Amino acid sequence: MGEVTLAVIAGFVVALLGTAVGVSGAVFLLPVELSVLGVSGPAVSATNLLFNVISTPAALRRLRIKAEPSSPRSGTDHAGMVAAVCVPAAVLGAYARVSVLADPGRFRLLLVAVLLPLGVNLLMRSVRGTRKTWRQAREPMGEGRVRLLAGLAFLTGCIGGVLGIGGGSLLAPALVGLACWPVRRTAPLALTATLSTSVTGLVAYTLLDFADIGVAPAAPFWDIGLALGLGGLGGASAASALQHRLLQHRLGERLLTALLGAIATTTAISYLLRA
Repeated sequence: MGEVTLAVIAGFVVALLGTAVGVSGAVFLLPVELSVLGVSGPAVSATNLLFNVISTPAALRRLRIKAEPSSPRSGTDHAGMVAAVCVPAAVLGAYARVSVLADPGRFRLLLVAVLLPLGVNLLMRSVRGTRKTWRQAREPMGEGRVRLLAGLAFLTGCIGGVLGIGGGSLLAPALVGLACWPVRRTAPLALTATLSTSVTGLVAYTLLDFADIGVAPAAPFWDIGLALGLGGLGGASAASALQHRLLQHRLGERLLTALLGAIATTTAISYLLRA
C-alpha cells in the first residue's frame, strides 16, 4: 500500500475521532508521519497544518449551521476574537519550531504536563456527570472570561504552530476542564482556533523554508499533506453528524466529554513514551 493511500486512511480515521469533540485529530498524525510516511524535521508540523487547512473548514461550517447563532452558548460569539489571536501566535510558534524548538523533545514533556491532568480530569468528570459544568456555563461571558479565552487561544495557537496540531486539541480540553464550558460550546471555538492557526502557520513555514531560515525542511510534504486532508474531509463530515446526534440524547454531553478526555490522555501518554 502506497504512502498516499495510507495517508488518506490515516486522515479519515483521525478526523472521525477528533472532529466530534472539536479537534482535528492532527495530534495523532505526528507518529504516523514520522514512523510510516517518512516525513521528518519541522516539515512534520507544516504537513499537519496542511491536513488541518483542508479537513477543518467543512466540519466548522456544519457545526455552525447546526448551532444556534443567536445563543450566547453556541460557541460562535467569540470566534472572530479567537481567530485573530491565533494569527500572531501561529507565526511565533512556527519560528520557534525551526529555531529553538527544532528538537521538540523537551516541549513534548511540557505538553504531557498540561494534557495528562486535563485528560484525567475530564474522564473523571464524565463519570461523575456535568451538573457543575452546566451551572457555570449559564453565567454571562464577563470580561474575565473573555481574557481567559484570549489567553488560552494565544497559548494554544503557539503550541499548535510549533507541533502542527492547530491548537484545537489543546483549547477544547482547556475550556472544558478549566473554564467548565460544555463540549457543544467549545467545539466551534476549537475548530476556529485550529483553522486560523493552520492557515497562518502553513504560510509561515513555507516562507521560512523559502527564506532558508532555521532547520530544514520546513515546508510541508505537499503530496502527503493533501492526501491526509482529503481523508480528513470525509472523516470530519461524518464526525460532525455524529456529534449532533449524540447531543440529542441525555448522555451525549457526558460521552463527548469522556471522548475528549480519552483523546487528551492518549496524546499525553504517546508523547511521554516518545520523549
